[in-house]
Amino acid sequence: MRHFRNEFSKDTKRQAFARSGGICECHLIPHVFKVACGLPLGEGNTFYEHIDPSRISGRNDLDNCAALTKTCWKIKTAHYDQPIIARVRKREDRAHGIRNTPTLPGSRRDPFKKTMTGRVIDRSTGLPWIPGR
Repeated sequence: MRHFRNEFSKDTKRQAFARSGGICECHLIPHVFKVACGLPLGEGNTFYEHIDPSRISGRNDLDNCAALTKTCWKIKTAHYDQPIIARVRKREDRAHGIRNTPTLPGSRRDPFKKTMTGRVIDRSTGLPWIPGR
């Protein structure tokens, strides 16, 4: 299942900007920012961000929207959103039985291993590996 980012409607963005009074709303995200930056929002410097990541909450309303400056948006995305989304994706993958494929032959996830004597054996059965089988 693929998740796509939910964007805010133009009306929600207008309401968020009006609510902000032209000042960054990083104070609405207390789990990331302890103190409001107080920087002005401007053209090319205004980002409408989900307070709780849309992948987690799924909410796309005004209560989950904050008008942020580029700096605050980058901080929130890098230090809060990406780690949380990575943890959720890892849990979902684990629940669906999705695992990484072995990256190196003989690694712990490889179904075969090489013994100290140089023989290759099947990890699950312990029987010698026979090429072409």
